[in-house]
Amino acid sequence: MTTAQDLVQGFAGEQQRLLVEIRELDLLMGSTKTEVDRLKAREEQARTRIDDARADPSRATPEEVFAAADEHSTAIARRMTTEGQLGQLQAKRKLLERVRGLIEQAARQLQDQAGGPAPAAERRAQTDEARILQAVVDTQEEERRRISRQVHDGPAQAMANVVLQSEISERLYDVDRDRSHQELAALRQMVNKTLQELRNFIFELRPMILDDLGLVPTLRRYVQTLVDKHKIRIDLSSTGRDRRLPSEDEIAIFRLIQDSLLERIDKGQAKEVSVGLDWKDDGLTVALQSDGRELPADGELTSGLRRSERVALLRGTWEQGTRPDGTVALQVTLPVRPVPALIS
Repeated sequence: MTTAQDLVQGFAGEQQRLLVEIRELDLLMGSTKTEVDRLKAREEQARTRIDDARADPSRATPEEVFAAADEHSTAIARRMTTEGQLGQLQAKRKLLERVRGLIEQAARQLQDQAGGPAPAAERRAQTDEARILQAVVDTQEEERRRISRQVHDGPAQAMANVVLQSEISERLYDVDRDRSHQELAALRQMVNKTLQELRNFIFELRPMILDDLGLVPTLRRYVQTLVDKHKIRIDLSSTGRDRRLPSEDEIAIFRLIQDSLLERIDKGQAKEVSVGLDWKDDGLTVALQSDGRELPADGELTSGLRRSERVALLRGTWEQGTRPDGTVALQVTLPVRPVPALIS
């Protein structure tokens, strides 16, 4: 006869299988979304070529216009089909999540009837482990989606425009030299802009200056990129004796400050931000103040983690509040470790 514990174990196994299937769906949804974005860009490029040819017939032959029109129609059809597939995947994921929740609820009720404190504690440990694992997977996939989207919308799109601009310049060279020189000048500016965007993108992925110069110089460089990109004011100050920290601590502190800045700028719509670092012998205090909208104190950050989780990784404490004048103030206190001495 099947015991209640056997049923609970069967429920747990089914939950794990559903979890694996949901993760696979997330991967498939991410790649499908990337394909939809790619098809949209292809559709827009074909539409642009058609519009340019209609505005200036000398830019393209009739065959090229017809080819662009065919490509435009094909991209629309494929995009609509792919969007339909994405919708089906999203519906299936929602259904699997609902089934997983029902199974979890049934297993919990059965365990409460059949088990004592020990099984309940074991169940909580298993749930915490699954939640942490899911959070890690979700964060990784979200980061991959973000990188894919940024590469597609930034460097990849810009390089496609460079190719199109070079083709226009090539056709104009024998027809109108002056116009061709203008197009080449515009092409050079486009390449320089793309190169700068690529450098900024690489910096966001992993700022190499952090390994070479440390936390404060890296933050100064990053703050300047935010000022240039968002056209806002950010004041950065550092008091006390700043110093090198273990590599894993430096990157964790940088990501914490990066996430907090992006939260205030993107979600809080802040226009004036100040960041202060106060170095002590055994600790570091980070104070961030800004205008803008008030947000949940421990909401999900850009990286997918909560602020409490970021700070917990650094064994620190934090508090956030809103002053009477509307200023949002965040203070994080972190212990700092010395860099391990090299063995000579």
